[in-house]
Amino acid sequence: MKGAKGAIVGSSMVSLYNGIDAQDRDDIFDCLLYADVFASRFHDQRKDYSNWLFRYRRRLETRGWVLENPIRHTPHVIFRASDLDAATFHVIDSTGARALADLAQATWRSTRINHHADHFFSRSSQDGELARFQMVPCMSDADGTVLMLICAIRLTGSVDIRDFEFWTETRREMLLRISGGVYRFDRAVYEKYREDVRTQLIGSSDRAIEEFPI
Repeated sequence: MKGAKGAIVGSSMVSLYNGIDAQDRDDIFDCLLYADVFASRFHDQRKDYSNWLFRYRRRLETRGWVLENPIRHTPHVIFRASDLDAATFHVIDSTGARALADLAQATWRSTRINHHADHFFSRSSQDGELARFQMVPCMSDADGTVLMLICAIRLTGSVDIRDFEFWTETRREMLLRISGGVYRFDRAVYEKYREDVRTQLIGSSDRAIEEFPI
């Protein structure tokens, strides 16, 4: 997407429109990384993702991020790789923030997750979790308000193989789960915590942030 940049911050893929200034950019990166490190003290993200995500979001909410509109999503069964993009975008767009949804969709495409989905539906015999990641698009609106969409995505696969007398039938399903919501950044609240957040991040092995175009 023209005018957007991406970065890996902790375990999240963050995307930014050019309208976000340097101070807000640094605050966003620091706060997201801080929440990531904090949640990881209590829960292993790979083994207990639901509780990890709860801690992560709650820490953001106590550091200046105000939940405006949650994602409301019932787990969705996917039978074809071609359905994955449409289903994902529909859920993200339901937050009511079209610009953030467009940015999230561009980030989604950059993950090339559909290539993995094509492989799963064509030949995989793997059950269980296939992918788990967070997309965090951010933008500044006309009033200068910074908005952020946390979009936590989990994909799990189920493969049912049945042997008959002369042939084998394989049925593959993918379950899509998306949680998160749109947040507004309260700069005045975060300012009270900025120095403490930076102090907490000193020496963190996750401090390096890799940036890339979207």
